[in-house]
Amino acid sequence: MFATVTGLARSGDPAAQLALGQMLLNGIGTAPAPAAALQWFLASAARGVPMACNMVGRCCELGWGVPPSPADAMQWYERAARAGLDWGMYNYATGLALGWTAPPDLARALEWFRRAASLGHCKSFNIIGGFYEDGWAVPRDPRRARACYARAARGGDFRGCFNLGRFLLREGRQEDAMRYFAIARATGTPNFVANMDAFLACPGGQGAPAGAGLTA
Repeated sequence: MFATVTGLARSGDPAAQLALGQMLLNGIGTAPAPAAALQWFLASAARGVPMACNMVGRCCELGWGVPPSPADAMQWYERAARAGLDWGMYNYATGLALGWTAPPDLARALEWFRRAASLGHCKSFNIIGGFYEDGWAVPRDPRRARACYARAARGGDFRGCFNLGRFLLREGRQEDAMRYFAIARATGTPNFVANMDAFLACPGGQGAPAGAGLTA
């Protein structure tokens, strides 16, 4: 498989170039090689593949094969977002919300999260829920926050499952809440699970980690 994809990538197939970049990044069929992965992502991005633009952004954001550069990441995420990719929209919105290259712009970030959510991006639904729960750029609206968390949870987002579980606890639906917490525990990152368990250990859930989870 690796040899076949490599051959197609070298022949100029942009989809194969993207796939080869992912294989090199993740060490599938070969040793991990982030710098080589980045070069194939760049080759695919040069052919206009939105996910390749997004992956170049990821490399720039996280320092995969290149020194970390939030400014470069934002340029690539914006390119992917404007090409209609939901993950590009989500990542670009995250950079806007966290102020990677300028003061945080929550209003613009929310616009892009909404665009991603309109394409069914479940993680964006979770973030939008946080905007409504905490009153970021919009009036606080717990009802809309809960609805967004429910959409995120139905899409399989572990943060959405956790946040919906918090609301269910407040409603006295402990059994349903624990079911969603179990899903979050099974699918979440170790750091997130540790924060969730700390929340559950607090009487009444006081001192919980932030609902939207922009950075966790």
